[in-house]
Amino acid sequence: MSDDRDPAVEAAVSGKAWEEFCDGIKAAGQLVVDNSADDLDRLEGFRYLARLTRGALDSYLEQGDTSFPVIAPIPNMLKIGCDNPDAYYQRVNVSGRHTYRITGSRGTVNYLGLGAYSGGYGTGDATPGNEGYLEFNDPDPGQRIDVVASTEEPTLGAGQRWLPMQEHTGILMVRQFHLDRTSETRAELTIECLDPVTPVPDNIDARRLVNGLAMSQLFVHGCAQRFIDWVQKDFLLRPNTLDFLPPSDHAGGWGDPNQLFRHGYWTLDEGEALLIDVPAIDAYYWNFQLNNLWEESLDYRFLQVTVNQHSARYEDDGSARIVVAPEDPGVGNWMDTAGHRHGTMGLRYNQVVEDIAPTVRVVPLAELG
Repeated sequence: MSDDRDPAVEAAVSGKAWEEFCDGIKAAGQLVVDNSADDLDRLEGFRYLARLTRGALDSYLEQGDTSFPVIAPIPNMLKIGCDNPDAYYQRVNVSGRHTYRITGSRGTVNYLGLGAYSGGYGTGDATPGNEGYLEFNDPDPGQRIDVVASTEEPTLGAGQRWLPMQEHTGILMVRQFHLDRTSETRAELTIECLDPVTPVPDNIDARRLVNGLAMSQLFVHGCAQRFIDWVQKDFLLRPNTLDFLPPSDHAGGWGDPNQLFRHGYWTLDEGEALLIDVPAIDAYYWNFQLNNLWEESLDYRFLQVTVNQHSARYEDDGSARIVVAPEDPGVGNWMDTAGHRHGTMGLRYNQVVEDIAPTVRVVPLAELG
């Protein structure tokens, strides 16, 4: 082969890029082995890596052309960093070199947020952070969304809003939070790059293939490392509590700047329950959820593992009592541990007027019957 051959082409056609991708995915497995406390943790951990791999390839390889972006849903059952069971997440790869227009219908979903983010887990970029954010609180099915995303503030038309980006912005995230999935319609959004590099996308490009494979394996390892670090270096040190992340970690999850988010690690012996009293608060939205060790929400499709302000049963004083236990004690809002003896948990307030901390304590399950 010629010495002046493009290194990206050489890495792609020789198989080197593929080998490095496979080696990176294999190495990520050691995180599961090193951090599992029991067989269930390990089984869920390897499944977690498989889910991350599927999601990374979809994002960095299939959706990697920032001149022809697509607002795509997060792949089914991909769960990252205390994913919200009430949420429908979408993401799109973008570049600060371009200007984009996002349009569509608002729908009736309770909360719609659109954020611009930089960085990537394990990719060598800066810690993931928020560049700009817009929320659309009014669930009006007739409301039209018209947003321009760019680094320079544009001249806006009637009804348009600007989503600021930075030169290094790489991702737009769409968050839709339901109170009741059965009665609310989602927002329907599309995106257009207003200044594409080429009139049509390339069929396949060596640089994009090599970069997509490299970014994917880095994402899998980096994502798994970040969230298990949250657990090992913070949550495990204060079991059965709910508290905020250290400031250095708070921006690290591509989060919603409108949220106050408490995390924790729960662990129960046989015959115990975790009692969480959420005070009466003035917030646009709140929810509580149970997760496994890897910060994946438990299977809310079939199990009672989450509660929000719409579904909660309230006490006379307006507070909500949450009971984490392996069986339903018949009081409060029961959260099914789904065969786990330990895991992580999250309590999020969105647009809260005054933050009031919950109380958390372990009690004998028999006392609650």
